[in-house]
Amino acid sequence: MRDTSQKFKLIILLNLAVFLIGTIANTYFALIAIGYILSILLLYYLGSKINDVFLNVGYIWISKWTAFVVFLVLAGTFQPDTFLYALSMFLVFNLSVNPADVMAKHEAHN
Repeated sequence: MRDTSQKFKLIILLNLAVFLIGTIANTYFALIAIGYILSILLLYYLGSKINDVFLNVGYIWISKWTAFVVFLVLAGTFQPDTFLYALSMFLVFNLSVNPADVMAKHEAHN
């Protein structure tokens, strides 16, 4: 459990560092980054409404990687100077939030 807590703290610090550096490079980066995080949270919320665990995991994987592509296109189109920051932040976020964890939590409740 301690390893999970340390991993979680490292992920938050890494995302926060990229967010701050990207925002310093271009203040509008904060809008895309916050929009991305909010959209991912919304996707996870909507996914929690799906009762079938396997459909839930599939929905979340497809949705979060689709959001990844859409927000990278937005960043590359409207803020090309922050594209690499967005790519870094979105990759770390997407790779660290695993829908299999949602499935494990769901099975633990049953």
